[in-house]
Amino acid sequence: MIGKLRRSLSLRMSECNRVDILKSMGYPQPTERNLARLDKVLADRHLGLNDGAYDLRYSDEEFLRALCSALGVDEALVDVEIAAILREHECQVAAFKPYLWVDTGFTRKNQPLFALAALEQFRYLDFEPTFWRLPLHEQIARAGQRIREHMESTGGDLPVWGRVQQYWFFHSRDWAYLLGVTGEIIGECEGPVPSRSGGTRQWSASDNGKNKR
Repeated sequence: MIGKLRRSLSLRMSECNRVDILKSMGYPQPTERNLARLDKVLADRHLGLNDGAYDLRYSDEEFLRALCSALGVDEALVDVEIAAILREHECQVAAFKPYLWVDTGFTRKNQPLFALAALEQFRYLDFEPTFWRLPLHEQIARAGQRIREHMESTGGDLPVWGRVQQYWFFHSRDWAYLLGVTGEIIGECEGPVPSRSGGTRQWSASDNGKNKR
């Protein structure tokens, strides 16, 4: 269903003047910012509903509804598609986002915690927001490619953390795959996703997630 409303809006807008439409939406003297917002909404897959925009007149949903009304779009279609877009966004927000954790076998000695906290981000490799929707085999393939790119860009060394030994690909909250530095699967682990801290965290491929330290 998502996309039908956008196509309908694009078709109707092709026959209209943008400034006139904005005026009919309640903007007496449309500005470049108003025009830019209109263009962005029309180009966005989710019609700007997740932007969090507000221009002292309309929120995201209010702007879209005003646009649909100005263009004479069927209100029932508007209601159905807005509900579908909002549901999809809720699923996106709630979904676990797979990521790679770079394992260097690090053990803290005298490194200050504030320095480790500042560098913690370099031990995590994220993916695009919709990555979680891909089938597992595609996720693992993409994770392997990401690993090879990371090894090439870093030379296999992270500041403070040390030499990269392996990567943990967290596919879900309770399952991770251990991948080598060339992206191949060399183990797996069942257990909760570890917290993001500056301390030591190292798992072995054989401990099945039970021996975390």
